[in-house]
Order: sequence, then structure tokens, then C-alpha cells
Amino acid sequence: MAHKFTPGDIVSWKSWAINLESEVFEAKEGLLLEILEENRLENIVLIAKIMPFGASEYEFIPLFSLKKSQKQDYL
Repeated sequence: MAHKFTPGDIVSWKSWAINLESEVFEAKEGLLLEILEENRLENIVLIAKIMPFGASEYEFIPLFSLKKSQKQDYL
């Protein structure tokens, strides 16, 4: 894995966004809260629990889909 993630990292990923005009990928960013291990088809898959900025619910994203954000701190 090219990046080493730790809880507290600001991460980015792309997700499908459907609006009235088109279906496109949109960039999202959020705070990595936890890295979970799940067994899927006899393999261990790493899943990131993320709180997206501006959202009120967590998202669960495969860790390999994430990049560390270029943003360091918002404070």
C-alpha cells in the first residue's frame, strides 16, 4: 500500500454523484475515524470509517479508494 493511513487523517475519494443534469464522479473529503478489518470471500478487506465534511452520517469506503488530502489542518 502506497499510503499509510491513521485515524485523524484528512482523506479524499471520488464517488458517483447524480444530479438533474448528469452522472459524474465528484471529489469528497472527510476525516478518517477508524480502519476496520472485514472478512469478505475468505479475504481480509480494510474499510475506512469516514465522517465526510458537511455530512451528518458516516461513510464506509474501501481503504484502497482513499488518498491523503493535500490539506493539512482546517484550524
